[in-house]
Amino acid sequence: MSSTLARLGALAFTSCLALLAACGGGEPPAPQAARPQMVTVQTYLTDNLTLAYSKVWVSIRRITALDGAGAEVVLLDASAAPVAVNLASLAAVGQFVSTVTVPAGIYRQVVVTMDNTVQLVSKDGTTTTNAKFAATGTEFVLRVRDIELDATSGTQFVFDFDLEKFTYDPATGLVTPSVRMPRAAEAFQKFVRQFAEAKGTVKSVDTAAQTITVDDPRLGPATVVKLAPAGVVASPSGAPLTLADVKAGDRIEAKGVVTPGATTSAPITVTTLVVEVKPAAGSAMPMVTGLAKGEGKVVAVQGSLVTVAVEEANFLPGSNTVVVDVAGARFSHGQSSDLAAGVRIEFSGTVSGTGASARVVATRVQVEGAASSKEREKSPLAAFAALEGKVSAVGSDGRLVVQVQSLRGPGATAGTTSLTVDPKTAIYVRGTASCLAAGREIDVLGTIDAGVLLAKLIRVEGCAGQKSSGG
Repeated sequence: MSSTLARLGALAFTSCLALLAACGGGEPPAPQAARPQMVTVQTYLTDNLTLAYSKVWVSIRRITALDGAGAEVVLLDASAAPVAVNLASLAAVGQFVSTVTVPAGIYRQVVVTMDNTVQLVSKDGTTTTNAKFAATGTEFVLRVRDIELDATSGTQFVFDFDLEKFTYDPATGLVTPSVRMPRAAEAFQKFVRQFAEAKGTVKSVDTAAQTITVDDPRLGPATVVKLAPAGVVASPSGAPLTLADVKAGDRIEAKGVVTPGATTSAPITVTTLVVEVKPAAGSAMPMVTGLAKGEGKVVAVQGSLVTVAVEEANFLPGSNTVVVDVAGARFSHGQSSDLAAGVRIEFSGTVSGTGASARVVATRVQVEGAASSKEREKSPLAAFAALEGKVSAVGSDGRLVVQVQSLRGPGATAGTTSLTVDPKTAIYVRGTASCLAAGREIDVLGTIDAGVLLAKLIRVEGCAGQKSSGG
């Protein structure tokens, strides 16, 4: 008997964002002579929330599109380092994974090549089911035929993993997929944030603007990495650096919130809290075997061993949780005393073991929303806090008065019913500043200093962060 997976998954291919009218109706395409010979296409991963499973892990190797004559173009090539994706973590979220330039024209088919492995984690997190798409083979090819992707003068393409119609057969251990092509405008309006991991060779550094321009092999040339006000730069050893220490030719990695350019040919900006300078080694960015990166919510802390319910990672964790040993880790934000159940962290390090027995020996840990060591030096009394509440007022200075529903962390004071929040330097991981209004539910991570919560990360519930592709 089959069990039905809840609806998930979309893949958005965006070209010439400013020309949204070309999608879904609008005016007919220009004559062939007026069409550009090449157009820029950006690829996003997204989905909708699952009802049957808390996590659905897949690994994507390659995405291509074919025109009517069968000519193939590559939208994403991750063969050397497959993109591990927990589809459930991308509810209403766009993960920006590539920019390519392709010949203008109409594409009739999309081909997605994935590892022949699907991990399904139960809603309560206690059971992980290792399934497959096909009975044999190490890869699975998913084809979406009989479509019309118009890349003549600019549009948006959305490829939807329609997991509401996926089925899992326990008798065979196989997942049967289904896909659809929703209207692009509908899909992009549901994005509440877009994020990406930028990595590549530094072209230039602007210390005044706090930005690094980097040639990223997937996101494209001239990708802009912007260091947030509370951001830090870390050396290969994890020791702190300044932005002035970063030079052209260095290799960096950074993960953050994406702001699209006016068009897909314009560079995107990735706003981040941490820029990691990688060891010098030629111009390429090789995948280091055993290097693990992930993020999720802390479930338990026992000495230096932290159990994390992984939500995003560059590896398949093999179960709902992974143990992270932080004994030798450097904390880019926060400190070991901030670690507690419910706190979200990012980690990177070396994996040992496989599947449910895997353990990560961390070299770097970031407690989301906590202060950096430099900030702690400036404000030694400031303490990390996580707030969930409802905005009761927005002051003329932009500060918020929030009715406290939950307040935890070293900076929390028992019995606090109302708290002032200063959001002016925060990164919005869900929603935007324009969403802030009385009655809006928000989650805030930051530090409490002199009775004010200085926000570093804000999630605004029930407010889309992007009304159109150029937004």
